[in-house]
Amino acid sequence: MNKKLYFINNKCTSPYFNLALEEYLLKNKTNMDFLVLWQNKNTVVIGCNQNAYEEINVDFIEKNGVSVVRRITGGGAVYHDMGNLNFSFITELNEENGFTINDFTRPVIHALSDIGICAEANGKNDITVNGRKISGNAQRIYKNRILHHGTLLFNSDISKLSGALNVRPEKFSSKSTKSVESRVINLSEFLPYSDMEDFKENILRSFANSCKLEPYSLTDEDIYSIEKLSQEKYAEPSWTFQSVQSMGIKASAYYPGGYIEVRLKTEGNKITHCKISGDFMSVCDISVLESALTDIAFSPKEIKKTADSLPLKKFLGDITSEELVKCIFN
Repeated sequence: MNKKLYFINNKCTSPYFNLALEEYLLKNKTNMDFLVLWQNKNTVVIGCNQNAYEEINVDFIEKNGVSVVRRITGGGAVYHDMGNLNFSFITELNEENGFTINDFTRPVIHALSDIGICAEANGKNDITVNGRKISGNAQRIYKNRILHHGTLLFNSDISKLSGALNVRPEKFSSKSTKSVESRVINLSEFLPYSDMEDFKENILRSFANSCKLEPYSLTDEDIYSIEKLSQEKYAEPSWTFQSVQSMGIKASAYYPGGYIEVRLKTEGNKITHCKISGDFMSVCDISVLESALTDIAFSPKEIKKTADSLPLKKFLGDITSEELVKCIFN
């Protein structure tokens, strides 16, 4: 990513402010490209298409004072604490960078290589070391701009990560690992130091070698707008714990592209309501697909035809129209 990026070393640890910051930069600073490094205090961050109650261990969350917040990107739930470093690229969407995960994980993998860690892209959105996950990534497209963000497990409390999340057994069905603890690993295990600031400084130094970084300080106007969005959206339980309407048809499946759950309400042979959730890698608002699948005939042919008329990858990631139909009618 050989370009100029405005760099924000965000010291705030509020998950509500930090997610609002990303959305604000994506939608309002349209003539500027950003790199943001940030951390959250103990928080579960769920994907934009997920059912919060199915992703979290409610008892553990309440007993341990863990926050829960919904982000605007797809993918699955992740646990953040002060041993985890998050990075966000917010930039113009063009032919050079497209909207693939690898375009943005590449400089991260290079940065890890610079500090002696051999990492690689793995699966639909992970970075791994020795086959174990150290980073999950997700994206959101807004007009001609893209937000790409990811985690870096540096010195996280893996037991709390495991305790806070509900992970479906089928997620591990095709893997040799059978638990969260055995699937992830901290980067500090490969380094001679465990100080987060040292790690952040080394990662930032590598980024600075591949692109021009110019420090950016949030203005009072920026902070006001971000705080407003933080309180009115991200801190609101109605945003994070969105109700799932009771519908007559509920179907789910787990594919290589992720978990998908489809809820439909029908009258006669017509779909009247549609809700799609899951941890698939959407980059655009899933409601566009849900609306397209409403007021059409409840048939495999019509659903596939409608899905194929849209840029489905933007809504369902690597889940295909054939898999969508199979999920509903299997």
